[in-house]
Amino acid sequence: MTLKRLFMPLFVVGIVLMMGSMAFAQTAINCGLSVPGGSTVRATNTGHTEPIGAGTPTNATLTPATAGGGTVRVTCYNGGTLGTTSDPGVVALTLNLGVPITNNTSTTAGHPSTGAQARVANFTGDFAATNVSVNLLTNSSGTLVIGLGTGGGLGVTPTTGMIFTAGTVSTFDIQGVLVSVNGKSGALSAFLTSTGGITVGPTGTTGPSTLVGPASLNVIDNIVAGLQDPSVPTSLPNLPFFTGVSGGAAVLNSAGVPIKGNFVIKIPENYQDMFRDATQFNGPGTAGNFPNSPASDTEVQVVLSNIPSGLDISGCSAEMTNAAGTALSLGSPVINFTNVTAASPVLTVNFNAATDLDNLDVLWIKCTTVGLGSATVPLPSTPVTAQITLAPTGSALSATNTALVALTTGQVPRYQQTLVPTNPLTVVIFPPSNTVLLMTFGFVGPGYNTGIAVANTTVDPFGPTGGGAAPSSGTVSFLLVKNDGTSKTYTTTTGSPGSGLTGAGVVASGSTYVVNLSEILTAANFGTTFTGYVFVTANFTYAHGAGTIYTTSTGAAALNSPVLVLPPVTTAQVRQTPEGLDQ
Repeated sequence: MTLKRLFMPLFVVGIVLMMGSMAFAQTAINCGLSVPGGSTVRATNTGHTEPIGAGTPTNATLTPATAGGGTVRVTCYNGGTLGTTSDPGVVALTLNLGVPITNNTSTTAGHPSTGAQARVANFTGDFAATNVSVNLLTNSSGTLVIGLGTGGGLGVTPTTGMIFTAGTVSTFDIQGVLVSVNGKSGALSAFLTSTGGITVGPTGTTGPSTLVGPASLNVIDNIVAGLQDPSVPTSLPNLPFFTGVSGGAAVLNSAGVPIKGNFVIKIPENYQDMFRDATQFNGPGTAGNFPNSPASDTEVQVVLSNIPSGLDISGCSAEMTNAAGTALSLGSPVINFTNVTAASPVLTVNFNAATDLDNLDVLWIKCTTVGLGSATVPLPSTPVTAQITLAPTGSALSATNTALVALTTGQVPRYQQTLVPTNPLTVVIFPPSNTVLLMTFGFVGPGYNTGIAVANTTVDPFGPTGGGAAPSSGTVSFLLVKNDGTSKTYTTTTGSPGSGLTGAGVVASGSTYVVNLSEILTAANFGTTFTGYVFVTANFTYAHGAGTIYTTSTGAAALNSPVLVLPPVTTAQVRQTPEGLDQ
């Protein structure tokens, strides 16, 4: 939607002061607005230092073209009788943006730097530095009051009106204005109003008066999100950067054993000039003025949550591609440090070279090592998540509604911390620890039954401190699949058949559960006969099993059925083809 502006000229102290000296006689002078370099084509909806009237940046032409920001031009024309001059008295022209202005007007300590502050410049015709001055900037309301008349200045009301020559077009530029558009969308318009004998907007239908421009116009065409929603993709570009890593989240079981020990995050910019190196904020001849430091790139921060203390997430680095996944020799993204911890959970990416301002870029972040480190087992079930924000982050204005100019609070560029996506990305999964066994053949029929044994071997000779298993206990679940394609599941609980269970149907660490397949069929209400295979999921680590088909008359073993241990299977580590099955 187009942003609406509030007109509050009487609220501004500077205007009140000037009204006491103002001549109210109406003249044939009219003024209007234009943006000689074009309106800023795009701005970020979390940005606190967005320039107005800054045009369209490209690889060939960097913008803004003026120090500190873009340009809004005020053009005035005296349409009086040829040879007749006019003195409208002291006049206040107010540029109203309706969003906070986030820099200042100081000539000695300008922000973002001296010479790059909000200012007036480039006088033509009857305008000169002696009769056009910034009288008042109100940061919170986004208004800039320009005094027309001699003897004025910042905070000083002009004492005498200026002379406008008949038939003369005069111009001056308002330069360097930075605004906060946090939370806004659509276009941003500037409005020009006058308190004196000057009409705003063209009044004639012919001649130069039609060229002064309108009383309002867009200074930013479109305010949009800076980033598309990031993701943890399952497929990755075929590039050397991705060698040794795979798509999807990292996976560690609760004992800290890596099932998949890496992850990759994809972060696309939402428009082609969002990501910028510091040098790409400056037009020709303005290097070092906007932003105020050669190290002031657009930054991207990855904020991780729920990292268990001591968990190892390391080997992190960044790369740039285009939207199609083709590597770019641009941007040279660098991460501030290569590992994250519970105490330092934020990765910050800087750009060390120019990015592509003509096409969409994609930032990729990989962490090649995710392991137990010194974390305590069992690991929690809550996954590690990630969200992304543009940086540096901060506020638009100080608590007193003035521009922030300090080294750490007045950074340019500067963004409101807004974490995306809204639902955090899962980057490390700690699935409940279990072991999946496959008994490839089971039979229950006249004269035969199948005995099943599931051992919980988390008590071993090595012990947790010596690299052995961490003791864990859990129930056992059966997926019974018959040859006719029907299936049924059953999970041990209080009163389950067999031996070796606690009262709650749990196989304790160091115990073995023994049960007949016929007993499981009865408990699952799945008939009295069975020919097929059985998946056994032990809800603890290091389960092993045995299956024996025996004669019911003598108990003699007729056939040993292999009970195989499947590799762990999760959304991040799918069931492989072919499988490597072993005990």
